Amino acid sequence: MAEYGAHITITAKDRPSIFDVVAQDGLMSTLQPAVKHIMKVIAESNPEKHGWCLKYSGEIFMVFDLVIQHHYLSNYGASFAENFYDLKRVQLKANGSIKPLTLSNETYTKSLLALGAFPYLRSQMDSVYQDIQEKDADGRLSEEGWKVKIQKVVLKVWPLLHLSWELLTLIYYIRYLIGRSRFHSPLLLLTGVRLANLDKEDYEIIDARAEQLLSFTNVRSLQDLGQWLMEQVGSSLMNSLEVGAFFLQFLDWFYSSGNTPRSLMTRPIPPPPQTAGIQSISGLKTEDCPICFKTRKQDTVLSVSGYVFCYSCILPYVRRENKCPVTGYPASTTQVIRIYQEI
Repeated sequence: MAEYGAHITITAKDRPSIFDVVAQDGLMSTLQPAVKHIMKVIAESNPEKHGWCLKYSGEIFMVFDLVIQHHYLSNYGASFAENFYDLKRVQLKANGSIKPLTLSNETYTKSLLALGAFPYLRSQMDSVYQDIQEKDADGRLSEEGWKVKIQKVVLKVWPLLHLSWELLTLIYYIRYLIGRSRFHSPLLLLTGVRLANLDKEDYEIIDARAEQLLSFTNVRSLQDLGQWLMEQVGSSLMNSLEVGAFFLQFLDWFYSSGNTPRSLMTRPIPPPPQTAGIQSISGLKTEDCPICFKTRKQDTVLSVSGYVFCYSCILPYVRRENKCPVTGYPASTTQVIRIYQEI
């Protein structure tokens, strides 16, 4: 069996091994949490000024991803992750006018949408589904109306679509592994490309392009400047993936209250945050919830502002609005903390 598996991975010289395609698929899924973690650290350092970084972290990463993918698709005929593992995209229907490591406009557009827009839309649909699921658990989908009907349809259909896509992807992986398919992902088939290993001529082309963009003295126009900047960013990403993982852990440790050196970060206790939310809190007792105006049940604090709410009130609110209902500070579900006390 082992000999058969080894034979599969080297059947064609330009055919990437299953290990390469799986590794490049996982690279961007690793990079996204890293970028979001950076946004979280920036937002928590000053919620009033930089809180929007956490609220729009998904959109920020999508723009960052599209810019990076545009550069690599335009200059190397591959995505950032594919180029990192020495892979390239080969068009299924290519004419003789297309140069090596170059994609047609149609294939480039499809590739860019599949690499940047598709993962973003999928994550947004997951968030919408979680929000609707929370409403259904609280009994808030019993009302009538076309919006509620659409939400009920999403509640039933989205899990089936998600499962179907995962099963389809698994089938493509298996078929690619046993040599029955040229595509390890249905997105490649829809895009009209397959992956291949870089050959000697490709490396020579890449080296020639790198020499043209490597020196700042070769910049003659704004387009050249943009390409030079993107080349520097891409090169920095490739050379700092391992260091970046350590750096992110260091940031997390540095900003944590238990490990931050007091001589560097000691500040006076700040005043209570100004109330600028949609709820009026005047007249409330200390044991009341600022959302439902009733005595709190299952006390839960929102760490970004320090206010305490009912667990069943604050969790769906933060999932839906991504902010504190009292102060308006941007917030996420990771900042919702249950309070347990002995009675």
